[in-house]
Amino acid sequence: MKRVFTVLALLILVLLAGAGWYVYSKLPTRQGQVELRNLQGSVTVRYDERGVPHIRAENETDLYRALGYVHAQDRLFQMEAMRRLARGELAEVLGPKLLDTDKLFRSLRIRERAASYVASLDKQSPAWKALQAYLDGINQYQDSHAAPVEFDVLGIPKRPFTAEDSISVAGYMAYSFAAAFRTEPLLTYVRDQLGADYLNVFDLDWQPKGVLAKGHAKATPGLAAADWKDLNALARLSEQALLDNGLPQFEGSNAWVIAGSRSQSGKPLLAGDPHIRFSVPSVWYEAQLSAPGFELYGHHQALVPFAFLGHNLDFGWSL
Repeated sequence: MKRVFTVLALLILVLLAGAGWYVYSKLPTRQGQVELRNLQGSVTVRYDERGVPHIRAENETDLYRALGYVHAQDRLFQMEAMRRLARGELAEVLGPKLLDTDKLFRSLRIRERAASYVASLDKQSPAWKALQAYLDGINQYQDSHAAPVEFDVLGIPKRPFTAEDSISVAGYMAYSFAAAFRTEPLLTYVRDQLGADYLNVFDLDWQPKGVLAKGHAKATPGLAAADWKDLNALARLSEQALLDNGLPQFEGSNAWVIAGSRSQSGKPLLAGDPHIRFSVPSVWYEAQLSAPGFELYGHHQALVPFAFLGHNLDFGWSL
């Protein structure tokens, strides 16, 4: 019996050690030194008490390469989920229930548009070089570290992140912000079924008679009942795709500014209010980038190296 208990105890210790090593291998690096290829100089990363990375480098290219690395170690699965959603590739890892979602986003041709857009970019521009450095940082992290737990659970293979992926995510954002895709057919349906007077409650001075033109006897007919059914199905599918995957909807934004002459401090005040639902992990990735002649404190999104919200020493901006 003693031998049996000894063997069981050893097995339990081995399992606990293996589980501990597995969890530890997935954790981001917060201390120590890391070697990155293609750096032109040394880079330091300091994490504050809220986990925000403060990156300092000798040039902007190294800044974006380091940003990609630290962004990946915190949000690699978020990056993977976003590019799969935008490119219609979720069903490959989440099963047939996501086929309709994939069909929707492939019908939008985001992948094709991303490829043609990337082909037209100036490969010598600072923006392109920054994007390539950022993606290189992501891929270097992915190549040198254990995959996130979600990759193991879902059987997701590692594959490089590309500029087409970043542009595809931007395409998803554009589609998600396009609320009129869902609201304008509805308002036109109200007009056709109940009359234009029913639109007055919405105070739509920009289009008081609805959006889509009515059909005429000698012209192309208006939308038929089947068309409304298809538009309704698309709107519902778009909404459900985001809810089922825990992905945030980008619904628009408000922003306002007060001149320094009207503030107590004498400085202008900028308030940005993006209407983006909360999610875990957060949509935003907060970081500070510092280099000679370059200073930026901003909020980034998965696979996008440029801050949509932020400020430098001269001005601030919002989405």
